[in-house]
Amino acid sequence: MRIFRPILFLIALALLLVSVRQFMNGYGDWQQAQLAEEAYRAELRELEAERDQLKQRVEMLQDDRLTKERLARKRLGYIKPGELKFKVVKPEAVQ
Repeated sequence: MRIFRPILFLIALALLLVSVRQFMNGYGDWQQAQLAEEAYRAELRELEAERDQLKQRVEMLQDDRLTKERLARKRLGYIKPGELKFKVVKPEAVQ
């Protein structure tokens, strides 16, 4: 009977240590998951902001005639009838 109590105590202590270790491993995984979730949420906020900006630009291009004209002139080189277009070339580019 005297040896039975210390053996039970050692078994209980071993089970407690195993439980604490498993808890700590799970807690570390939980912390990593929380950090990853926050990173994903931050990326999602950035993408939503970018989407909103692009949506606003699309609406502006659909509705604003002056914006369309400015982009056509700048990107495509369009000019109105009667206008002259001049292209300035740097001397280094001619060589």
